[in-house]
Amino acid sequence: MNFIKRIDLRRTALHCLYWILFLLFFFSNKSDNEDSYAFIVIYSCKILAQAVAAYGLIYWIIPETLNKKKYLFFIISALGWLYIVFALLITLKFYYLEPRFPAFFDDWLGHTMTMRERLTSGKLIVREFSFITYPVIILGFISFNRKQQRLLKLEEEKRSIELKVLKNQLNPHFLFNTLNNLYTLTLKKDDKAPEVIAKLSEILDFVLYRCNEDYVSVEKEITLIENYIALEKLRYDENRLDVLFTKDIQESNKISPLIVLTFIENAFKHGVVNETEKATIRLNLESKKGQIIFSIENTKPQNGFAQISDKSKIGLENVRKQLDLLYPKKYQLQIEETQMLYTVKLCLKN
Repeated sequence: MNFIKRIDLRRTALHCLYWILFLLFFFSNKSDNEDSYAFIVIYSCKILAQAVAAYGLIYWIIPETLNKKKYLFFIISALGWLYIVFALLITLKFYYLEPRFPAFFDDWLGHTMTMRERLTSGKLIVREFSFITYPVIILGFISFNRKQQRLLKLEEEKRSIELKVLKNQLNPHFLFNTLNNLYTLTLKKDDKAPEVIAKLSEILDFVLYRCNEDYVSVEKEITLIENYIALEKLRYDENRLDVLFTKDIQESNKISPLIVLTFIENAFKHGVVNETEKATIRLNLESKKGQIIFSIENTKPQNGFAQISDKSKIGLENVRKQLDLLYPKKYQLQIEETQMLYTVKLCLKN
């Protein structure tokens, strides 16, 4: 009973229909002088041999050899299995079908051969092999295509899970930094606190809701960047920080949310926080036909505090993993560092 429950009835019905269609195809080519009953019995036996050959290859030999990259063993096993099926079909013809329906085999190639001659005749083997294998090839192709679709679905599910994990690592880090900015301003009892809360509200809305999507419009990402920059600028006076964000939106494209925020956070964290002199940050975002180019450049502190922390390295690694998942072979990331500057350039192709 448990075995019956495990059977996919729909799939079984489709396979039965497949073999019935083959029988009907052969029957449609039957000549008028051939006995219908004999024809159905003989070709049912032949189709049974085809089915045995097909399912033996698809569910036994291929999983144990070809799927394990044992190519030579697959060839030997497949030929051996097909010959066994051929031998069984020849034996069935010799001892049962020919004695029962002799007139049907008068013109058959192996009619005058002995059993040994039939099993060793090259012409007969080639002829019967071709009859056995062509439905096997069709069914094998269908099975292979179904397996590929299943693998693609599994890869997509795996990609979705990995991406969710990476975003779950990134979002708390981003929120913590933003809340830390707000805390700093409240300590100063800054009059701009309402403005900060409003911008933080927009950021939270983006992080909590928009980030569940794989891609958002570049305009929404720009709004997020501008809000984040505005919050950061409130922490420092004009003598400490010079920030310029330029945009060139020739065409609206989609971009993965927060994908550039790690670079911006690092620019403020390592280019401004530890800088005793005036820090400079330059950001540029271009959106062209099927392409987004983002670049950011920040000055490095010249007081020995410019080293990138382990947390920042983890953040960069997470961004690389997200890029690999969302933009496979469709992105270029360049990171350059000199004594004075740290530069990042990211090119995304849609």
